[in-house]
Amino acid sequence: MNIQFETSPEQLPQRCAQGIRFRYQGAPGLRSVALAGTFNCWAGDVCQFEQVAPGRWECMLPIAAGRHLYKFVVDDTHWIPDPANPWISEDGQNNSCLTVDQHGDVLMRQRGLDADAAGPLYRRHQALASPAWLREAVIYQLSVPAFGGDFDGVRARLDYLEQLGVSVIWMMPIHPIGLQGRRGALGDPYAVADFDAIDPALGDEAALQALVDAIHARGMRVVFDWTLNRSSADHPWTAAHPDWYTRDADGQVYYAVPQREYFAGFDFSKRALRSSLIAAMQRWVGRYGFDGLRFDDSDITPTDFLAEIRTALAALRPDIALISQSYDEFHHLHSCDLTYEGGTREMLRRVACGQADAHAFARYWKESTYSFPRGALRMRWLEDKEQPRASKLLGAGAHRAAAALMLTMDGVPHILMGQEFDEPSWRDWTVLFERYRLDWSAFNPGMHSHYRALLALRRAHPALRQGATTFLEELPPGVIGMLRGSGADAITVLANLSDQLVTLAASPGPVLYADGWDQAHGKLAAHGCVIRAC
Repeated sequence: MNIQFETSPEQLPQRCAQGIRFRYQGAPGLRSVALAGTFNCWAGDVCQFEQVAPGRWECMLPIAAGRHLYKFVVDDTHWIPDPANPWISEDGQNNSCLTVDQHGDVLMRQRGLDADAAGPLYRRHQALASPAWLREAVIYQLSVPAFGGDFDGVRARLDYLEQLGVSVIWMMPIHPIGLQGRRGALGDPYAVADFDAIDPALGDEAALQALVDAIHARGMRVVFDWTLNRSSADHPWTAAHPDWYTRDADGQVYYAVPQREYFAGFDFSKRALRSSLIAAMQRWVGRYGFDGLRFDDSDITPTDFLAEIRTALAALRPDIALISQSYDEFHHLHSCDLTYEGGTREMLRRVACGQADAHAFARYWKESTYSFPRGALRMRWLEDKEQPRASKLLGAGAHRAAAALMLTMDGVPHILMGQEFDEPSWRDWTVLFERYRLDWSAFNPGMHSHYRALLALRRAHPALRQGATTFLEELPPGVIGMLRGSGADAITVLANLSDQLVTLAASPGPVLYADGWDQAHGKLAAHGCVIRAC
């Protein structure tokens, strides 16, 4: 997230004849340094550095075009971001970042990017045109067993989701879970035992079809979560097609990502594997009418395979939407419609706790926007399946202010099941290894009403979905303000992430929604917001 480059450029990753050169300067006495990242499935013992001088280590590695996350593994134990590279990933997992372009050059995100001084990818490339329905969307991610128990239970709660105001339902995996993936009572739902089957605990084909049909009948869309890079370690393919899988030094099928021994990693150099996976996706889209797929861990998937998937599924359904769990600029060029954007969440946290101000927030928005291809559609989130609740990170008050901003910003907002009513029991996706259910008894009606009102506002005003973004200046500390759209349809959004009452300058426009706003005295309460027409 910090992109203020104060280090020597010589210490940053650089292009060389062998690919990309990485350097590490460490204390004398180190035994080893290794490089782990999305380019080698986070294997911490594969790419070893060479010590070229006391305390100085180097390695060279061919790396494909795209965004890559990485860490250094020091003495086989300590996983650390690159001390020389202040560009830290937006996913909240403290990884170092770099982007390699199609010419092999390293593109580090630069400070000061804006519309008049855009980055090279913005200047050179237009992103794929995403489907109109996705550009207008608000995505709600749910686990079928956690949210409703089974398909029929989710269908029974569709009125709730429709009234909340979401337009796309993203279902976490509904495939059978492999026996070797069973941690706790159920196991990891991303440890798929059969890509063509439904977990019988969730219902049968008729129940799934009834759910999809009911979603469509409400004018909503449904996205199917696809585990892309691996199967369960006991998937039948491991026996029938062992050559489709990656292997360790002992020749055993394995998944290179650490602490995922119940997975078996795919070897995408095998054409038959690619064809089989694409055929399975086509069957699901054709049979049930899914509107899109979300790809898990697609930041370690070859981009040419993602492009193959897009070609095959678009031939079946031209308005298909592909969502990539990555922050990769190049996914927007040939394959995916939507990538993750988690930096907004982190910057809101920093503003809320006084570590950053509104100017830093606006600067981050510009630098992230103008470093991507033009028109790239990003998914903004306060909660993600790998992260705890927003109220735990921000506090319930700052969560309300952050939600007001996230739901009025450009891009596509994402809501994790229960986020909208401050459900307290979610920890991260590992709760799904057990017989987890959302705690509906802890329903916070105030937070729910806040989300519902903001979503209704977004739905009613095209400027909040499609309009340009201009950040306001000269605001009190802790207040973020932006103008969405232009002219008579423009809307002003002001949110106070601080814990102090602030005074705002008078504005003539009518108030569309407010939380903690004293109109008579121009006072905005701690963690309050005011949204008005211009």
